[in-house]
Amino acid sequence: MKTYKFKINHEIYKTKILEYKGSSAVVEVNGNEYFIEIEREAAQSTPRLVRSPKSKPEYQVSSSPARTAGNTNEAEGVTAPIAGLIHAIKVKEGDVVNEGDVLLILEAMKMESEITADSSGTVKKVLVKEGENVQEGQLLIEIGE
Repeated sequence: MKTYKFKINHEIYKTKILEYKGSSAVVEVNGNEYFIEIEREAAQSTPRLVRSPKSKPEYQVSSSPARTAGNTNEAEGVTAPIAGLIHAIKVKEGDVVNEGDVLLILEAMKMESEITADSSGTVKKVLVKEGENVQEGQLLIEIGE
C-alpha cells in the first residue's frame, strides 16, 4: 500500500494505508495501527480536474500489458494513477476509442480526474464498476486492437 510522511506541528509521522474500503480504512502511523472512519460532507461540491488534450498531466496514465492469464491478443491496460473512487465509466466493452478519449472519471482527494486512453483501440474489458474504490496502479480497463 501507499506510504506517506506527514509533518504535523513540526513532528514527522510515517503513515501507511494498510486497507481502504468505502468509508473506512486501516492505517499504520509510526508503527501503530488505527481503524478510521471517513465522513463526507454531502453539501460540498467536488472540484474537477480537466486536462487540455495538448498538455501532459502531472502524472501520466500509462498502458502496460494486461495482467490476465491466458491473454493471447495484444491488449494494453489503463491503470489508476492514484487511489480513488470510480465516479463514472464512459465506455463499455466493444467500444472503439481513440487516443485522448475519456474512459472514466476517478475521484481522488476531492477532485475528479478524467482518465483518458493513451492509445487507440477497442475496449476489451472493463475491470471496475462505478462506486468502486481502486488502488494506485490497479488495472481498470483493457484496450486492444
